[in-house]
Formats: sequence, C-alpha cells, structure tokens
Amino acid sequence: MRAPSRRQRALLALLLGVAPLALAGCAALHPDRPHVDLVDVGLENVGLLRSSLAITLRVENPNGFRLPVERGAYTLFLGGERIGTGATRGPLDVPAHGTRDEQIVIDLDNARLLSRLRALLGGADVDYRVEADHYLDLIGWRERPLHSVAEGRVDLRHALRGLPGVG
Repeated sequence: MRAPSRRQRALLALLLGVAPLALAGCAALHPDRPHVDLVDVGLENVGLLRSSLAITLRVENPNGFRLPVERGAYTLFLGGERIGTGATRGPLDVPAHGTRDEQIVIDLDNARLLSRLRALLGGADVDYRVEADHYLDLIGWRERPLHSVAEGRVDLRHALRGLPGVG
C-alpha cells in the first residue's frame, strides 16, 4: 500500500479542520432552549389608572455557543392569573454556558387588577409562572421561538408597595 500523497494529506487535514466547524454549525441550528428564572419584582411607575411592573429575569444559555436573542416576549402569571406581557428592550446576547439578566417592563391596568392583587397579597408568597419566547438571530434559523417556562413563588407585598390600594 502506498503512502498518501502530499495533496491527499492536505485534503485530509482540511477535512479534519472543517468537520468540527460544520458540526458546531449544525448544533447552532438546533439549540437547546434557554432556562429562565425570576430574579426580582418591583414597580416601575405608579399611576391612578395604570402602573408598570418591572421584573428582572435571568436567562441561562445551556448551549456551547453564544445565544443571540433578537427579541424576547414574556407573559407573567401570578396566582394562576395572567397579569400582563412584556418584551426585551433590545437584543440580548447570552454567552455560551452563561447567564444574562434582563429587565422586562409589564404594564398593569390598576382598576382591573386591584381586586386580584388584594387577594394575591393576602398570603406570604404567591405562585408565579413566566412563559418566555426567545426569537434568535442565527443564520439559517427560522423565526420559530424557543419557548421556556419558569415557575416558583414570590413575595409580592414588598415588591408592590406604592401601588394604589396596596399597603
């Protein structure tokens, strides 16, 4: 058997060098969904008829490549009730195997939510659910969002001080 020629060795080296890049590109076309956690809740603005709730979310990227989120859309539920929706203020770049905190502003209708908030504030903690849709800015990625859900408990009494009707 004859030894490979110089040209064959160069072609083999090129293929071995390109293969990992091609595999990484394929992985980027099928990213794992990011994990989302609620970090903080507070009031942004308080008015007689409308208020804004500011929530801080931690977005964790489980992928081995950066996750360029073009935009994120979020829906917040408290005590099983849909409170409102919000979106990122701009693009969000989450490093590979890293996290990024993002503040989302959710507009509240005080008149509609006041009776619900009073009931929610009766207990120490309230169940929350955040549904997140992350739209990626990846070459070859279709406009299909990565959907994530975060659930837990949060103390709203401290966060919502200053809202009309809340002590």
